[in-house]
Amino acid sequence: MDTLTVFASTDLEFNDHAVVRVYWCTGLHRKKAVDVRLALTCQDRQAAAEAIAIRYLLGEMNVFNANRTGINLRIVVSKGAIKKMARQTTQKIDLYEYGYPILTRYGEAKIEVSKDRSWFPPDETLTEVPLIQGETLRGIEKLESETMGLVAVTRHALERYAEHCGTLDMNTTWKNLHRRLKGCIEKIPLPPKVITHKLKKYGEAPEVWKHPDDPLHYVFCSRSDHKVLVTVFNKDPEEAVTFRPLTANR
Repeated sequence: MDTLTVFASTDLEFNDHAVVRVYWCTGLHRKKAVDVRLALTCQDRQAAAEAIAIRYLLGEMNVFNANRTGINLRIVVSKGAIKKMARQTTQKIDLYEYGYPILTRYGEAKIEVSKDRSWFPPDETLTEVPLIQGETLRGIEKLESETMGLVAVTRHALERYAEHCGTLDMNTTWKNLHRRLKGCIEKIPLPPKVITHKLKKYGEAPEVWKHPDDPLHYVFCSRSDHKVLVTVFNKDPEEAVTFRPLTANR
């Protein structure tokens, strides 16, 4: 099992932002740090910084391997709010924005809380500490589709995909869906009555895409620079959906 440990330590406040130092390690010898820049309005900076560090180290720096999911993954944090977020029991709403991949891609990771600082690397050994722009990593994690461009995947959509495809765990579901969205997929027209219904329900008409040889339909809401996959169905577009676009990142 791979283990990633993060610990938010110092918190420095400037005129228009704050910077949190987050120490991290994998194994016995790889011990480093990142600085996370956050807005002054951030509700819990240290918890948010740890959440951002997790998604950056796993999803962008690929400290283990590319396209890593939560299977056989242990994440050790110092802030209990992150463990509560993973269980969807925290009242710190904006923490979900910073740590959304923990609910989706890394949904099966084992989350533990530890206050141990004994492993911290001496500051003089930290030759390079990257500065992460935390506010740019807020919200749902995005993947690149050759046909549709940037696509964000909600937890609801992942769960619906798993129900329809019978995938056994979040690891298989994420990788399977990731592969499907990168493949040959086509936009299909919606009947006028369905468009009218969706406009009344959501305030916007969603897009529906599908593979030519597969009955699954993928429903997207458009944003300024990406699409959000909100649900998946394999029959009637009028199928009941509990997703609310205005709270897509919650």
